[in-house]
Amino acid sequence: MTASRMTASGFAMDVQRLIETEHQFALADRVWRAELRRLHGPDGVLLHGYGPLGMGEPGTQQRTAYDVRRAAIAAWRQARTRGSPGM
Repeated sequence: MTASRMTASGFAMDVQRLIETEHQFALADRVWRAELRRLHGPDGVLLHGYGPLGMGEPGTQQRTAYDVRRAAIAAWRQARTRGSPGM
């Protein structure tokens, strides 16, 4: 059984799932950022993280890290908004 709570707007949120997805996102973000620093130096995230170079080429470690991070973001957003009216 997972913990849930009612939010101010009146919908139930699975708190345990939210915690898990936040943790997964944090780990995926660290891996992606480390890969950008490895490839592009200490300012790699600032210079390239949110442009085309931040994705990396298909089949590279950078692209894998990018894709895992994007999936983690999507899971976190879903957990955060689950049960929200209109979502």
